[in-house]
Amino acid sequence: MAERKVWFITRPERDPQFHAEAVTALKEATDNFTKKWEGNRELHKHYESVLAAHGLKRNNVSNDGSGGRTWCAMLKTFSYCYIDKEGFVKPTKVGKALVDGVQPYENVKKQILTLQIPNAYFMEKGFRPKFEEGFRIRPARFLIKLVQRADLEYRLSKEEITYFVLTAQKDSQEQEVVSKILSFRSASPEQKEAMKQEVAVHYDHRARNDKAARDYYQAHSDVAHTFMLLCEYTGLVEYERGTSILKTNLSLVEAAMKSIAYYDTRYPFNTRYLISVERMAQSSGLDIDSYKSNEFGDIKPANNSAKMAKKIEVALSKIPTPTEWTDEELLSYLEPIFGKRDALKAVSAVRAGQGTMNHLSEDFVERYLGDMTHNEFERTTTDILKAIGFETIYQPKIQGKQTEIEILIRSGSIHGIIDTKHYPNGFGLTQQLANYMASEYIQNYMTYDDSKLEFYGYVTSGGFTGEKKLKSITSLAEKLTGETIEGLMITREVLIGFLDYCLENQIPREERVRLFIENAKNKGFNDLKQFV
Repeated sequence: MAERKVWFITRPERDPQFHAEAVTALKEATDNFTKKWEGNRELHKHYESVLAAHGLKRNNVSNDGSGGRTWCAMLKTFSYCYIDKEGFVKPTKVGKALVDGVQPYENVKKQILTLQIPNAYFMEKGFRPKFEEGFRIRPARFLIKLVQRADLEYRLSKEEITYFVLTAQKDSQEQEVVSKILSFRSASPEQKEAMKQEVAVHYDHRARNDKAARDYYQAHSDVAHTFMLLCEYTGLVEYERGTSILKTNLSLVEAAMKSIAYYDTRYPFNTRYLISVERMAQSSGLDIDSYKSNEFGDIKPANNSAKMAKKIEVALSKIPTPTEWTDEELLSYLEPIFGKRDALKAVSAVRAGQGTMNHLSEDFVERYLGDMTHNEFERTTTDILKAIGFETIYQPKIQGKQTEIEILIRSGSIHGIIDTKHYPNGFGLTQQLANYMASEYIQNYMTYDDSKLEFYGYVTSGGFTGEKKLKSITSLAEKLTGETIEGLMITREVLIGFLDYCLENQIPREERVRLFIENAKNKGFNDLKQFV
């Protein structure tokens, strides 16, 4: 199946004015989200009936409940809810806010302006066809920014949006799209038709013929219409229905661009989809009150230098939680980069921009879950374990000699040993490796300084097999040491997802450590929901 090259949005209801009512109807249909949704066609049909009773759709229920699934898909698109691993619908914080009637306009506006491709719903296994891998765009923000441009005369037609805006894949393509639209406006009728046909052939896999452009427009113009309605709802542009024009007035441009700049700073592109669909939905579905920008999104050094601000941001993006570091730790890290004087300024900037909530930077998430060397994976995993709350020792030594274990993590009088496995195609725990963990690693590290070994673990860069071998490690270690040492296997997605979840929910460091150690029960975790 060919991948999508053009924007798409599920649209049983095009007007966002009714999003809150649709979430409320879903709560009612599922008996406060307690009935299993996945595979339950009777429930899907019941949701349609409830929607009809609320006046949100015509009173005709589909035979298979497809109408209910489409409405739920729309709500998932905007991260008002998601389907958990057990198949139940779970409202996000913003979904709950809409049900409770808390700032419905501002919360819906926030979901429109933070809507992105890819998002949680578009990453679901059942969503077909998938978008091309290169997509990284916030559609509503992108479209609104275009309308604010003087060279486009502060307007865009539905035709222009359908052919030239819906095909953009990145936020950085703004000027490229503008150039195409200006060329289109100055073209002859014949040239315009050729340009439209070219779009249809390239982006929609249509045969090159007289019908191609028309068929493309029929297939995608309603998506353009829906995005025009969504953008108008934000109050930053106006949708002139009679002429199908999205426009603004020059006098309103400055305020609109200021609003968009605020959103760009406060809500950067969300990379949580790399962790899991569920984590992405939870993160994107934070309500207007609980969501804060990342720690250094607003940093401005004393000299107000944009270049220096960027340099600080890049440096801090390599730390999971810079605001939880002490001034001494930050200085030790930043001084080799900036020198002592500017490092002090950078630390002051971090403290000045410190919010009430911590978040992992999008760059850090993307870096850890992207391509890394073995050494980078080891060191960054160590940083994450430190951010969780452990005292970490990278490549610990026994009697002055370095062993093969990469990470020792300690909390008070107990410690654990962590073996990182950087295998892109997955790690298999064999009996030979299990024996080695029990007879070499565990025996060597039963004590370390004044602490006692209580658990061990594997952190993998890909999937894993051999979870049952964890019990054999414990059994052999018990025979050799007389102690019961249990362990865990965890993917990097779950590890960073756990930290991200803890930060978002303001879980103290001591509790994070307790939760982590509690999971060392000879289990493997490739799903965040199993871990928290």
